[in-house]
Amino acid sequence: MLSIFKRRQKQQKPSKPRAIAFVDYEHWFISLDKLHRMRPDIKDWRDELASKYELKELIFFADFSNPLIRPELARIREVSNYIIETQNTSSSFKKDFTDFIMLDHIYQKAMTATDVDVFILFTGDGHFNSVTNFLISQMGKTVGVYAVRDAVSSQLRNTASFTVTVPHEDDSYLEYYRMILRNMKYLQSNSRKRRSYPSFLPTVQNVARINNVPQSAIADALQKLIANGYINQTHERPHGSSRSIKVLHVNWEKCRADGIYTD
Repeated sequence: MLSIFKRRQKQQKPSKPRAIAFVDYEHWFISLDKLHRMRPDIKDWRDELASKYELKELIFFADFSNPLIRPELARIREVSNYIIETQNTSSSFKKDFTDFIMLDHIYQKAMTATDVDVFILFTGDGHFNSVTNFLISQMGKTVGVYAVRDAVSSQLRNTASFTVTVPHEDDSYLEYYRMILRNMKYLQSNSRKRRSYPSFLPTVQNVARINNVPQSAIADALQKLIANGYINQTHERPHGSSRSIKVLHVNWEKCRADGIYTD
């Protein structure tokens, strides 16, 4: 009987590493918008972490008095209610407090959350190099840094146990998506003067010519937009034509919600 119990224990899957995540949402939101014209996909990122770790806590830090970031509170609350407001009300000292408040919470958790194996820091700021080194060398923790691509300190990247940048490198089609969508938006905004019927091949040719990129890349990107439901095709017959064509229509709401297009 005892041997059966031991065999069952061996067959059990090992538990996931326990993790706690600290998010500098100002870095994520502002850098992603400025450098890549995207919005954070908070749910997808949370799900990515949950697939790898037993996520004990997910803590967001930001100055939500910023009118650009304040509307994001509702989206953040869909994944976590642990939100730290970092607004600095001092009139004599104008340095943003987000980094310092976030650092304080990380050090506190390092001392109290003894059951946590992995510390996830979503930031690109070099200020976090010291705490990363402390967690790894003094506390024996694994420290993963998530940051916006092209907005992460090289020193922080070199100190962390691992670094992941967003958008991921495999999002190579993103800029092609935006070229196509900008062209579609232009056609839509001018459709009041003259009805347009954008179809696949002319769109590929026009976008490639305007942006000086290969037609094959635009064709692949447009096909992916269609396959993923960002663009739909309907059979329509242009005025004065004897045959119908497949006309492209953008699902703008889905494009904005998934961050691949912003007005």
